[in-house]
Amino acid sequence: MIATQAVRLRSLRLETRSTVLRGLDTPVRVARYALVRAGRDPADRLAQVSRLPDGWEVALTTWDATGMTDPATRPQLARLLHAIRVGDLNGLIAPSRTDISAFPDIYENTLRTIHACGGFLALVRDETEL
Repeated sequence: MIATQAVRLRSLRLETRSTVLRGLDTPVRVARYALVRAGRDPADRLAQVSRLPDGWEVALTTWDATGMTDPATRPQLARLLHAIRVGDLNGLIAPSRTDISAFPDIYENTLRTIHACGGFLALVRDETEL
């Protein structure tokens, strides 16, 4: 069941990314994002997001040091969602699903929120590699 759920979440993420990318005729502007525990250095997590697909450019790099809190309460994630809403970013790229949430329902809701803002989430390691 967990593997099936991971595959479904991956499909949802890839479908929303595809939808956003189909509508673009400019370079894809993304933010590198990571989640770390309070007091931890985000450099290792962010270094995992150093390679981007051709045609993508990093517009911003940021992280939240809140640990596994509700994504809706994270200040930097809120900043990135606003940037997507106003058209400054097309999406976010993170090391793994756990940078958003380890909880499937919260992760899915956040994927839908990112898409509702007009953006997508890309991951270095997909949902089935947790």
